[in-house]
Amino acid sequence: PRTPGEAVGGICRLHRPDGSQYTINVEYNQLDPLLRSTTQYATGDCADEETGFSPFPGNINCLVFDMGAYRSVLDSTGGSVPEFVNPKYADAHKIRFKSATRLECMMQDLPGLMPPHRKVGFTEVERWLCFSAVKNNLADAAVKAQTGLPAECSGTAERDSLHLNC
Repeated sequence: PRTPGEAVGGICRLHRPDGSQYTINVEYNQLDPLLRSTTQYATGDCADEETGFSPFPGNINCLVFDMGAYRSVLDSTGGSVPEFVNPKYADAHKIRFKSATRLECMMQDLPGLMPPHRKVGFTEVERWLCFSAVKNNLADAAVKAQTGLPAECSGTAERDSLHLNC
């Protein structure tokens, strides 16, 4: 499960102009604007009333795929894959960078390069069982926790590890 607004990509079923559909991760910084551009999710990435979680499960980049299918994609693209820049800003005006910015490509973009006949799916398990990041200092973690987002700091990762192993 994924909390709305969490800095984790969301698994979505997208529709191509020809009417075909595909399952793919939409990166967290692109998910809310994409949803707001639709009529069904015009309010963006909001919590489901029953579960409190986003209707778009989180993606932690654990992929399993057929090597033959992967090879055919690499052959058809010449090994070229989509790239993007994902800056982290230190201020609300997006003037100062919080950390260095780099050119990235995402392995979860592979389904978008697959031909429509290839099947893509996902398995969802409880967060504490599979994903407990340590990516925030204590001050940033406290702010995240106060806003209802996972704190993702050393203390929460240790808690999750203990929960998993005890």
